[in-house]
Parts: sequence; structure tokens; C-alpha cells
Amino acid sequence: MTRIHFAADHGGYELARALEQRATAAGHGVVWHGADALDPGDDYPVYAVRVGKSVVEDQDAGIDAFAVLVVGEPLAGVVAANKINGARAITTSSPNEAISARRIIDANVLVLGGAAWEEQAWFSIAAFVRAGLDHVVEHGRRILQIEEYENSGTIEGWAVQLEPEQIARHFD
Repeated sequence: MTRIHFAADHGGYELARALEQRATAAGHGVVWHGADALDPGDDYPVYAVRVGKSVVEDQDAGIDAFAVLVVGEPLAGVVAANKINGARAITTSSPNEAISARRIIDANVLVLGGAAWEEQAWFSIAAFVRAGLDHVVEHGRRILQIEEYENSGTIEGWAVQLEPEQIARHFD
């Protein structure tokens, strides 16, 4: 099953631990990157970097992995996680948005607000993990353009010339 890297700041600790238990019960490999106990003084950037780096390293190694970050301020968590080269972090308010983010940008970090309803958060995680990138040339080309800019500071290379047969296809 999918490996899910979890972390949370003080604003999302309790929800993240509940979601971690659900993921374990569902058979996912779970790695906890947060504090061992609720720490009212912790800060989200540390955890955003930990899960972002871990999921990118796993995916680079060919491991089916995603990350879930639960924080008091999810938009701030998205900004911090997206500082990791290769991380594509999003926040969502619904499972449909989670699916869309996976299909269009191949998102790999899901950032949730700590005040979210547990059931809705779990549905978003389940949808996020099950969805996959639509193998459409335009989506692949745009992701490669983003990666090109991350790595070189330009969008002018081969990524713009991507042809349909150059995009790997997954068959479920």
C-alpha cells in the first residue's frame, strides 16, 4: 500500500494523530514526522519541510508515497512545503478538490487545517491517495515547466516540446 508521511504542528496535532490511526488501519505504511506529544510552542515550517523532503525522496526512489500535513494555518503550510524542490503541496476543502489536484498537478503533499472535521479530512486523504495524474500531454508538460523553473529559473527548455508518447502511463 501507499506510504503516507504525516506531521502536524500544535494546531493540527490531535486531528493528525487520529488520521494517522485511520491510515494505519486502512493498511497504509505510515511514517510520523511530528512531535511525540502536543507542543503548544512548535512551528509548522519544520514539519512542512520534513514531510515535503520525505515524500520527494521516497518518490525519487520509486516508492508510492504521499504526505499529509495538518496545521493550524493550512495555506501557510502549503507555502512552506512548496519550498521543497519536487514537492507539490495543496490544501483542499473536499475530496473532489483533492482528486483534481492529483489529476492535474500530481500533487504529493496534502495540507489540512487542524479544525477540519475528521471524517471529511479522512475522505480527502483517501481520495488523494487513490487518484492519479491524468496522462494528458498538457498536464505533464506544465508539471515539467514548473520543475524546470524550480531547477533552472527558466521555462524555455525541452519541457515545452513534450510529446504524448513521452509521458509515462500507469494502468490500474
